[in-house]
Amino acid sequence: MRSNAETSCYLDERRIPEFLNFLMSHLAVERPDEPLGYLHELLDKCLLFRAGLIEPPLLFDARHIESLFTSLDPDNIGYITLDQYAVGMKTLGIANFDANPMKCNCTPSKVDRQTFEEQAKNCLIKVLCEMIATP
Repeated sequence: MRSNAETSCYLDERRIPEFLNFLMSHLAVERPDEPLGYLHELLDKCLLFRAGLIEPPLLFDARHIESLFTSLDPDNIGYITLDQYAVGMKTLGIANFDANPMKCNCTPSKVDRQTFEEQAKNCLIKVLCEMIATP
C-alpha cells in the first residue's frame, strides 16, 4: 500500500484535484438532471478536445468573459486598469496570466476589451490543456 505522501504527490502531479474541481464546477453551473451522464459527456468532450477534434469545453464561454469585462468597465470606456484585469482573471479562476498583456506602449497600464477577452480565453484553454494532458 502506498503512503499518503506518495498518493498526494501522484494526485498533484496529474492535477487530479484541479480537474475534479473543474468537473464539479461544471455540475454546479449546469445542474443536470442526470449528473453521471453529464459527467460522462463532459469527459468525452475533454478527450475529443485533447485529440483536437472539438472546441474546448470551458466553464466560461465568450459571453461570460464579455460580461465580466463589461462589469469591470461600467462606464464603457473600452479599457480597464491592470488591477481590474488581474481581478477579472482571478474571477475566472486563472492564477497564472500575463501581468501586463498590452505589448504596445499605446495605452500603458490599460487593457482593452479585445486583449482581455483573448487573454482570458487563451488562459482558460491553457489550464484545461494542462489538466487533461497525457502524462
